[in-house]
Amino acid sequence: MAHLLRRVWGMLAHDLSWLFGVAVALVPGYAWWHAVGLSGELGAFILGVLLASHPEAAELSRTLFSIKELLLVGFFLSVGALGLPTLGQLTVGALLVLVLPLQGALYSALLHLYRYRPRTSVLAGAAMANNSEFGLIVTAFGVSAGLLHEGWLATMSVAVALGFVAATLINANPRWLIRRIASRLPRFDDDDLNPRDRPLSIGDAQAIVLGMGRVGAAVHRRLTTAYGLRALGIEHDEARVARLRRKGVEVLEGDATDEGFWERVSAPHKVELVVLAMPFHGANMAALTMIRESGYTGELAAVARDDTDLHALKAAGVTSVLHIYTGSGTALADQVAEDLNLQRRG
Repeated sequence: MAHLLRRVWGMLAHDLSWLFGVAVALVPGYAWWHAVGLSGELGAFILGVLLASHPEAAELSRTLFSIKELLLVGFFLSVGALGLPTLGQLTVGALLVLVLPLQGALYSALLHLYRYRPRTSVLAGAAMANNSEFGLIVTAFGVSAGLLHEGWLATMSVAVALGFVAATLINANPRWLIRRIASRLPRFDDDDLNPRDRPLSIGDAQAIVLGMGRVGAAVHRRLTTAYGLRALGIEHDEARVARLRRKGVEVLEGDATDEGFWERVSAPHKVELVVLAMPFHGANMAALTMIRESGYTGELAAVARDDTDLHALKAAGVTSVLHIYTGSGTALADQVAEDLNLQRRG
C-alpha cells in the first residue's frame, strides 16, 4: 500500500500534493482502519510514518500546517463548548502556569550542560516555558478513555490559555531575558561550545545562496561555474546538506530564518550577493529581515511564487526577483549577473 501511494504521489502535480495528503489521511489512513475495528488515528499515523521519507514530505508538511492549525482551533472550540470553568478549575489552571518558569529554567540548564551558548539556552527555555496544546489533546484522550475526570479538560484549557498569554508577553521582547539572565551565565570558549552552536565561518565567499533546493542549487552552480564567484549555500535539511557535500558543493547547515543563525555567522557584510531561494515567501522575508539586521548592505536576489510576493520583495529592497514557476535557477543567476555587470567565463 505504501509503495503504491508513493508512486501515485510522485506522479501528481505540485498543486495537488495537499489534496493527496488529506485524502490519504482520511481514507486509507483513518476510514479503512476504522472499518475493520482498529483505531483510525493509529492508521493515519502509521501511513504518515511510512510516507515520511518521500522527497516531497517536508514541503507537504509545511503546506498542511495551516489546515492543522484550523483543525486545532476547532478542537479548542469543542472543548470550550463543554462549559465555563469553575473557580476551583481556574485556580488549579493558574497554579499550573506558575510552574512554567521552573520548566523553562530546567530546559535552559539542560542546554547549558550540553554547552550551548547562554543566549541559545535562555531563549530555548523561554520558548519551552508553556503548556502545549498537545497536553490538552492528551487530556481529552484521557477523559474519553475514562482515565481522567472531564473537569480536567476545563482546567487544562485554562492552563494552556494563560500559558499562551504569558509566553506571548515574554517572547515579545526577549532581549531583556538575554540582558538579565544570559549575561550572568558562564560562557564557553568557541572550541568548547556544542558543535551545533559554534560560530560559522563563511570564509571568502562572495555570494550566499539561502535554500539549496532545485532552484538554489542551480543558482549556486551557475554563479560558480559560469561567473567564477565563490558561492556558499545555506540549507536546513541535514540529509540534503550531506548529499550536496558529497558532490563537492560548498554548503553550511543552518536555518536562515533563525536570528541565532545570523549571530553565529562571521562577517556577513563582506559578502557581495545574497540569493533568497527558499520555496516559501514568508521564509524569504524573514531571512531578509535577519540579513539586514546583521549589517549586510550588498545586492539581494530572490524567487517569488506570484506577483504579490514579487512586489513585496521589490519593496523590501531586493534587486533581482524571478517567478519560481516561470524561470529556473540558471535564469535567476543570469539576471543577477546582468544586474551586477558580471562577465561570463569563456
